[in-house]
Amino acid sequence: MQKTLRYIGIAVSLAAVVAACSQPIPTSHTPTPKSPTEVRALPPVSDAARGGRGTLVDSTPFTDIDPTLTATGATATRITYQSTSGVDGSPVRLSGSVFRPAGPAPEGGWNVVSFGHGTPGSSPECGPSRHPDLLGYRDAIASFMKLGVVAVMTDYQGLGVADGQRRYLEPDSAGYNIIDAVRAARAVVPESSTKWAALGVTEGGQAVWSAAELADYYGTGLDFVGAVALSPVLDLTQIAELSVTNWLTRDQQLLMPFLIEGFQSAHPEVNPDDYLHGVLASDRPMWVSCTGPLVQKRAQSIGSINPGDTTPVSAEAADMFKSWLSDIALPRRTASGPMLVINGSEDTLIRPVWVRDAIATACEYGDTIQHIVRLGQTHYNLDAGGETATWVMQRFAGEPAPSDC
Repeated sequence: MQKTLRYIGIAVSLAAVVAACSQPIPTSHTPTPKSPTEVRALPPVSDAARGGRGTLVDSTPFTDIDPTLTATGATATRITYQSTSGVDGSPVRLSGSVFRPAGPAPEGGWNVVSFGHGTPGSSPECGPSRHPDLLGYRDAIASFMKLGVVAVMTDYQGLGVADGQRRYLEPDSAGYNIIDAVRAARAVVPESSTKWAALGVTEGGQAVWSAAELADYYGTGLDFVGAVALSPVLDLTQIAELSVTNWLTRDQQLLMPFLIEGFQSAHPEVNPDDYLHGVLASDRPMWVSCTGPLVQKRAQSIGSINPGDTTPVSAEAADMFKSWLSDIALPRRTASGPMLVINGSEDTLIRPVWVRDAIATACEYGDTIQHIVRLGQTHYNLDAGGETATWVMQRFAGEPAPSDC
């Protein structure tokens, strides 16, 4: 897999053989739920947004879908649907795609999986629903078709349909997008049940974790059974600290243009030149592109990045950046269902200790989390493993979820 941010995420194969080197992370403490004063307040939802949650605005056949998916017998549909901004609670339009498995629906209807993709890019054309291969996620969706579940993949706010600003790593918006995609999928496939699960990679891992936290509050009328987060982006606060000392890895430096773009969307007064220098500042669209000649140009430019190209210009700038990263960090509140978290021990983008620490905090909230670390695997070759599919199907069957908390 290319080590570029076009494919920042994991090539998920739900039918993969269980990796022999998988191991759970043991915990010895008893989770103690935090007091209400320590839990982040729920985000606002306007009356206009609440009334239209997940409303299907438009749907058209996805006729140019990759043959890998048509070979499964899947029926693919491009959709436009309504969701909610996590920033101000207003309604926004999003795009995405829905996939119905072959054959008649089972008794009780098809269960639904809402899939959160990794970071493809930052412009509207970077919505996976605009691409026959879903920007590299066709195999993941094909695996869902083989499991016999309806799959839906949102493009996230600002991707695909240019309605609403791209809010990179704004967790409440992403969580809403994941939940409302389920409502839209059920409108496209009326034979779907109310049961749904979420699975996401990197940025999508953050999105499905946030959806898990918001499901009881925002996902009324649906039956959330659990979420799988693969190499999730949970708490990147230490990125700000490492940038000051020039200790960011190359993978983390490649993430910085996206982070600064997200930072600026939340705080328009931010000057990107305070954080990005050298080749990273010379052609910003190149670093956040997902298709075309800019992707090849970026690959040729990566070797020109210097350690100081991501150093904040002042302590004040570094503190502002750290404050924003802390503001978007997860967990924020108790999840509405169990989670499975998988990451690689050699991940140089999302450090394993960051994932471990975020899970420890979630355990203190009282969450139910199984944590698996793949020894020797990185951010770019993580094997989701056969236990991922098993975990999801067990949650649909109503079996109790294991927990390392």
